[in-house]
Amino acid sequence: MRSILSTGEREVARRLTDGDSLAEIAEARDDSVETVERHVDRIREKTERAFATLAASPFTEEFAGDLDEPTRRRLNEATADGE
Repeated sequence: MRSILSTGEREVARRLTDGDSLAEIAEARDDSVETVERHVDRIREKTERAFATLAASPFTEEFAGDLDEPTRRRLNEATADGE
């Protein structure tokens, strides 16, 4: 599956997942912190839209069934309500 995130957004997302700070990401990318903050804002917006799409789509179950186990586990953990 292709991500809706741009190449730069995917890199920022990966670095955030790895625990890098915005300043560390900016330095590694030779960007300003403000540029990295804009990437983070777009990642959040796209994530929100992706969840809204999943909730509304009649194909969600079909595609969820095609996910590999690590991806399915990560999504299940991310969406668990703590119970």
